[in-house]
Amino acid sequence: MDLRLWGKYGSLPWAYPLACHLVDTGAAVEVLWRSTVPESARLAVARELGASVEDAGRLVAFWAALHDIGKITPGFQMQVPKAFAALQGSYTTVGASGRFRHEEASQRFLHRVLAELGYGHGLLGNASAARVAQLLGGHHGCFYGVQPRHADPRVPCPELGGNEWERARRSVLREVSAVFGPPAAPRAVTVLGGAVACGLVVLADWLVSQEDFLLDQLRDVPAEARELDLREHRDRSAGRVAALAREAGLGRLSLRGGSFAAEFPEYPPNALQSSVAADLPGLVTGPGLLLVMAPMGMGKTETALHAARLMGDAAGTSGVFVTLPTMATSDQMYRRVRAYAQRRRAPDVDVAVTLLHSMSWLNAAYQDTADGLDVDRGPVLTGGGQVQAHAAGEDNAGAQTAATVWLRGRKRGLLAPMAVGTVDQALLTVLPVRHNVLRMLGLAGKVLVVDEVHAYDAYMQYLLARLLTWLGALRVPVVLLSATLPGQVAARLVRAYLTGAGGKAYRGQVEVAYPGWVYADAASAVITTRPFEVASRTLAVDLVDVPTVSEDVSAPADRPAADVGLPVKDGADRAAVVKAELAPLLRESGCAMVVCTTVAEAQQTFVTLREWCSKAASSAGEPRVMLLHARMPARQREALTEEVTRAFGREVTHRPRRPTILVATQVAEQSLDLDLDLVVSDLAPIAQLLQRAGRCQRHQQVDDEDLRPQWARRNPRLVVLVPRGPDGTLELPKRWTAVYDASLLRRTYELLADRHPQPVEIPADVQPMVEQVYDETFHEDLSDDEITRFANDEAAFGIAATVAIKNPRKVLDLSELTKTEIDEDLVSTRLGAESVRVVCCYVDDDGTRWLDRARTSRLPVTGYGPKRRFTSAQVKAVLSESLPLRDGAWRRRDRNTTAPPAAWADNPHLRDVLVLPHRLDPDGTVHPVTVDKRMFYLDEALGLTG
Repeated sequence: MDLRLWGKYGSLPWAYPLACHLVDTGAAVEVLWRSTVPESARLAVARELGASVEDAGRLVAFWAALHDIGKITPGFQMQVPKAFAALQGSYTTVGASGRFRHEEASQRFLHRVLAELGYGHGLLGNASAARVAQLLGGHHGCFYGVQPRHADPRVPCPELGGNEWERARRSVLREVSAVFGPPAAPRAVTVLGGAVACGLVVLADWLVSQEDFLLDQLRDVPAEARELDLREHRDRSAGRVAALAREAGLGRLSLRGGSFAAEFPEYPPNALQSSVAADLPGLVTGPGLLLVMAPMGMGKTETALHAARLMGDAAGTSGVFVTLPTMATSDQMYRRVRAYAQRRRAPDVDVAVTLLHSMSWLNAAYQDTADGLDVDRGPVLTGGGQVQAHAAGEDNAGAQTAATVWLRGRKRGLLAPMAVGTVDQALLTVLPVRHNVLRMLGLAGKVLVVDEVHAYDAYMQYLLARLLTWLGALRVPVVLLSATLPGQVAARLVRAYLTGAGGKAYRGQVEVAYPGWVYADAASAVITTRPFEVASRTLAVDLVDVPTVSEDVSAPADRPAADVGLPVKDGADRAAVVKAELAPLLRESGCAMVVCTTVAEAQQTFVTLREWCSKAASSAGEPRVMLLHARMPARQREALTEEVTRAFGREVTHRPRRPTILVATQVAEQSLDLDLDLVVSDLAPIAQLLQRAGRCQRHQQVDDEDLRPQWARRNPRLVVLVPRGPDGTLELPKRWTAVYDASLLRRTYELLADRHPQPVEIPADVQPMVEQVYDETFHEDLSDDEITRFANDEAAFGIAATVAIKNPRKVLDLSELTKTEIDEDLVSTRLGAESVRVVCCYVDDDGTRWLDRARTSRLPVTGYGPKRRFTSAQVKAVLSESLPLRDGAWRRRDRNTTAPPAAWADNPHLRDVLVLPHRLDPDGTVHPVTVDKRMFYLDEALGLTG
């Protein structure tokens, strides 16, 4: 091979030979296959290649060593004139084209010549020559289609260059084959096998393309490209890659075995946990799906972690990915999962735990060192190829579970042994985005845990079902958790998984039990249902009428600026009712939660209760009112969530002696382990109401007489506020039906009204109530709002079916998995949830913009880093003050007011952030900002109003 042909240059002191880079990549696959890729993923690839596990690894390593063979073209080699000068006289420039990408060149060349090595030839089915060429052509994250003319040597491709370029490529193919000694070529490679193999090639390529690794390798470039020299180079590369993979945090999860009580010694196992711990081991012989349907507060998270370990051991996985509906719930779960990993990891084994969502690096428990991560360029290696090993501020023990800088890089977090994140990070696997094969590789070696399954709408449910079909085909174990899931939805998800596992549509019956769990075995398609007994609890549900509001009911016209935007012209006047319900709390003590449908109503309720409590006398101390919703700066919301969890969470050993009221929106109903004495809620669909009721007197250990106030020493109580029009009939505010489907609200009200004053028996009444409200039966007596709901759900299913990739056995070509024009930043896993991030800033008379009212931190307008890039600290300062806001015409009609600094456009984290500039007087007075006709004001207690 010609060592003058370069493969890597960039900021290196001189060119790194292409031959060496190809050998590096193949060696990296060999190392990863042996020490990093879980058994389940190796089995999946081997099964789809029709080869043994050992031969499958050797094949993928050989293929990886060919991935950049398309760089042997005039167009690519001429990109660095200094390097190309050394080739002049040996190679012509005929056919040079800067538009012809090297990965496409690899595919075209290999499609034509692999048949000569015994690979299956042809264009139909899974012919291995075309499939291998295509998977290598997709190593930059997007696949090219298979073209018949590319396999025909009679069809010229001028961009590949003349005969000397062809001879050079064939020389590389011959020498790489001699160095790696691949086994017999497979006749067929399935789409599924090709996708996961491509993910492994991408990972290996990324590892050995790091600058510090290349600098080390440059010192040992062989003098000649003989087979013996290249074999020695492969051995050196393998040693360095093994160290690099360990430093990057890649590895197999190894958790100590044991009973449930051994894994969670702080709490004795309850009925659910005992049932799973006793019966699941006898059912798990390989991959499968576990669906847990149990009441709120039964420790489903601990159950899932225990089950994931059992299922992972049986299936050969060595990782866990826990997903949740929101960033806030993921942040809370991250602490719990990392603590579990730290406690249960095998001795002397590091377990990197990543947090996966777009704002994860703002999480205080997950934050990196100030200089360890360049948010513009991605991961930065320290000298000598060493990656930053752990997060700042952690002690030696904590470093065992901290994510490395490499794993914090874009699209890499799912490769960690353990991960926590939003469900979107998993759903992106079945959307046609770049590098979704890397997500497939990450999931192929893990147990996927999906919490709060009931929280997803029709669009997300469809995407989840499609993901389960792919995971079934990959033999990935899955755990689904829900407290209030309709039986039809549960059955649909189980069938989707078994359809993937079996290769054809599963038509069998799926029986669910509540409370209970279902285990579906991937190999046999046998479904086992296990109900379990739970001590019954009685929930008192009181329906209390509140008048709807069609006009501004807030206070006087001279209200302070903080109240701008608080008037609610379409909602409910809940003030009098809420005060009456909370009066016992003020007289004695205790804690309660008031859940409002919209942020504006939560803010208004907070102001009302704060004023009321400030004037109320209480023997237990001055009442405290807290507010939690989504439209607060990230920094403030995280701090408040932590405070709320500390005050009302599982670990609390005493109740607040001081009367405390939490006013919140839906953010308080998912995965926040809270225990309140009373819950007051706006009317919501029954699933959401039961979730909120699950925060009422949640933990038995709090029922001690010294901890509960006298007025709360009886059954848990949920007060539901029912909006009534002037004529006394149910009148749903438009603000509410913009959040929840009108038919679900009406059905829930009718259900509760028919039962009232009969209490709800938990768990006996939960599933029948959910089934009644979410019944999907279409009949002639449907109301208009029910017809609308069914139509909207069908439309959401249709949109999801259009955007999602097909079932794995129906995909004919790898190019169907990705679209060149689509990146994950441009797609949504949530339908109709478009929002923008905004940062409120404060503008002096001289035009200076500040991030805070005290004028201590300027709004960054230029970067302080090299080449005027924004530093990590600058970006964090901005995004810590950012908050989500629903997009709308208000922004498009007035783009000038919200326009960010021009330099933000060059930073991937800042380019889509808008600003809301508040005018700041010299005396410190802050004025609202008007965008179009909408007025916004950021209050330090209320969050953003308007």
